[in-house]
Amino acid sequence: MSASRLARWGGLAAMVGGALWVIVFVLFASRSSGPDVTPPYRSFEGLGLPTLLSLLLIVSGFVGVHIWRREVYGRFGTVGFVLALVGAIVSIVSVGSWPLILIGSYALMIGSLVVGIGALVTNALPRWGSIALMVGSVAFFLFNTETAAAWFALPYGVAWTAMGYLLWSGERTAAEQPSRVR
Repeated sequence: MSASRLARWGGLAAMVGGALWVIVFVLFASRSSGPDVTPPYRSFEGLGLPTLLSLLLIVSGFVGVHIWRREVYGRFGTVGFVLALVGAIVSIVSVGSWPLILIGSYALMIGSLVVGIGALVTNALPRWGSIALMVGSVAFFLFNTETAAAWFALPYGVAWTAMGYLLWSGERTAAEQPSRVR
């Protein structure tokens, strides 16, 4: 399978993963505290598998972005990609251990932010895609399970839905657009 085709399929995975992420966190943020959970904490009961699936699909999108733009965003973007990938893996294999999930989530968000910054600085992605990834990552840092801040998880899913669209459509950056000569 060619790199461009693999990146495109990563885009489809990212769109689905981002949309699933939004659905999961809308359900989570809408909940009151669950069984065996002391208020004001919310429960992820019944959302574990969809959360895991959304994260795996988003990681597929991350791989697609890396395949598509790694030469352009350079070492800085590659470091962000690796950090995000390690964070996602730690979160996935944590088997519900909150300290590990927290460490993995922070690594994922920092890595996503670094990729967004690297892509913006090098013009590796359209500006709106880089900004969406950066805003989604920063917003997720404000997430918690206790208050209305649970809604801060949503922009990250929206950002990956947008990033998936970029990959799927193959939208070019301004630097790649053919110039119009008259």
